[in-house]
Amino acid sequence: MTNLRGALHRSAGELEAELYFGFADQDPSMNAEQIAALERALDEAGTHYAAEVYEGAQHGYTMADTAAFDQPSRERHFRALGSLFQRTLGG
Repeated sequence: MTNLRGALHRSAGELEAELYFGFADQDPSMNAEQIAALERALDEAGTHYAAEVYEGAQHGYTMADTAAFDQPSRERHFRALGSLFQRTLGG
């Protein structure tokens, strides 16, 4: 995962798509400092994005077949994604 975040950080200026990030605040693989660094890189690159931190959620909160599943966070996440798709893809 570190390589993926690093790759996004390095290529942020090349992104044309709108991005959405729904971070789990209980995810040790993406802490507040890392989120801030990613947001700085995206801001500096002028990337159009939205990022939210889901309080009380663990990594994997959208997956119903895991212990991390969190129904309210999943619903919030999919509403945000649906809104993104509606704005960018139409229909």
